[in-house]
Amino acid sequence: MARPIKKKAMIQTERLTLKPYSAQDADELLDILTMPEVTDTFMVPKMESRRCLEELVQKLISFSQVEDDKHLEYGIYLNGKIIGFINDCGIEDDEIEIGYVVHPRYQGCGYATEAVHAVITELREMGFRKITAGYFAENTASLRVMEKYGMRQTDETEEEEYHGRKHICKYCELCF
Repeated sequence: MARPIKKKAMIQTERLTLKPYSAQDADELLDILTMPEVTDTFMVPKMESRRCLEELVQKLISFSQVEDDKHLEYGIYLNGKIIGFINDCGIEDDEIEIGYVVHPRYQGCGYATEAVHAVITELREMGFRKITAGYFAENTASLRVMEKYGMRQTDETEEEEYHGRKHICKYCELCF
């Protein structure tokens, strides 16, 4: 059984704000989810049409709302502009898998590390005892983000077919 997610209305870091999406974020979120630089490294479901993508965005907006206690979903904002997101990829008891994306224009500035750090702190306060995150083996930048917060690689690997290519997916974890 999944542990309830008790999101805060806002998490403030040194440079970022993590908070629920607003309806005004829909177009930018849609753009982020369709960028090849994002879909190459973050598993976005293949959608049949733009309408299906728009429905996905609306679902993510609803998942991010504070009242939703089944999903972890935060927009990552810099100076009021959405630059990415962090969410759960699965929850079981006191274990959660997270995923995150930062818009390619803002990568390499430490924003993903800052956001992951803030969310891991929140998850620990919520009572989660194990946090995992997966990454495609070729995405070494994502591995570095995880390692900066103390996550360690596990022996778990999976071969994933995604967008017509086979990827080796590796995992990191942090246990409290």
